[in-house]
Amino acid sequence: MAPIDPQAAPAYRRTDHLPIGFIVGVAVCSLVALGALAAVAAGGALSAGIGLTLALLPILVLLAAVLYLDRLEPEPRRSLVFTFLWGAGSAALIGLIGTAAGNHLITTPALRTGGGFAAASPAAEIGVAVLEETLMGVVLVGLLLLRPQEIDGVSDGVVYGSMVGLGFALIENIYYYTQASHNGFADVATTFVLRGVVSPVCQALFASLIGAGVAYAAVTGPRRGAWAIAVGWIAAVALHALWNASLAAGGGRLALTYAILAAVLVLVVGAVIIDRQRIIGLIHRYLPQYEPTRAICAPDIAMLGSLHARRQARVWARLHGGLGGLRDISEFQLSATELALLHRRSDRGLVDAAGFGERRDGLLAAMRSATSAFVSRLRAPLRPPWAAYGASCFQPILKANPAGSQPDQPPAQPGADLADGA
Repeated sequence: MAPIDPQAAPAYRRTDHLPIGFIVGVAVCSLVALGALAAVAAGGALSAGIGLTLALLPILVLLAAVLYLDRLEPEPRRSLVFTFLWGAGSAALIGLIGTAAGNHLITTPALRTGGGFAAASPAAEIGVAVLEETLMGVVLVGLLLLRPQEIDGVSDGVVYGSMVGLGFALIENIYYYTQASHNGFADVATTFVLRGVVSPVCQALFASLIGAGVAYAAVTGPRRGAWAIAVGWIAAVALHALWNASLAAGGGRLALTYAILAAVLVLVVGAVIIDRQRIIGLIHRYLPQYEPTRAICAPDIAMLGSLHARRQARVWARLHGGLGGLRDISEFQLSATELALLHRRSDRGLVDAAGFGERRDGLLAAMRSATSAFVSRLRAPLRPPWAAYGASCFQPILKANPAGSQPDQPPAQPGADLADGA
């Protein structure tokens, strides 16, 4: 392993600088989605308004749930936005093609007057599922090929898959409600029950299966893990087609299908929880070797290994350092977590020695930079709550104590901070 040289690379920080490809992709997806919305609105402003309102309600809740899962090692916002817009653009593209061809491809099975859904042929049910899951899977495979370092496990694949699925479901549901509104309130209510609430969850679940396969390929190597992508895609298509067919069948068959989907959802959430524990284990395994560098201390590692302690640390940083302090400690947590994941990628042979050394030194520099920035915001020396009985890299002892004092002396008595602050 190359010796640590924090000066060899600048501090690694996720930047808001957007590449041209990202900007072009967002623009294309947005234009397609706007074109679809315009086509829907042309059928009636009231119908379009009802569709947009009802479609947004579950999406906002589910987006919050996905972002809640993505707390341990948050994905770049630009990547999340892009995958969401890709899903929306894919649904809009299918809708526009169907409108131009005189068919409602976006709705299979099709609504029938009087409530419920009309049965479609097995070929149509499977064909639409293949088309939709393929379009959503393209962006996930693209992430694997272009930005494999952003996918570190099952949880990342599930998050990206859920984002593209929710983007697809948003536009898809607008089409559903717009079509249903032409047949009266009964069809709108039926659509809301059978598709409106469940559809976003199902679309996110189907795409998450592809994302899980992509994540396996990312942590084992694209060639060795290609089979997992295929398995995830087949599972997504099979469940999607089964769901479409069950909507027309109704009754016990629909209940059985929902039970199967619920079981798969539980398995996916369980996989995310297990993957989160895996990442915590990597933090405890790899980060202690950096304690001699003073970039991190044992209590800091313990804090990083608990989501509850991480949240408390951010609250404490916000209280004493404002929004800047919150950004500093969030950057420290992210960089430290990515350092542990980098070690795992190196052990698997997914990064060469030179790349590992450069990225490692950049992450260490980012951790030190975040620590120094936070300490500079404090008006008085404070002991972090997670380091009540030990040293922490966020404890400004060396700056606060007189020259020549011992750095690991016991914390000051209550009231000392007030006196210093005065």
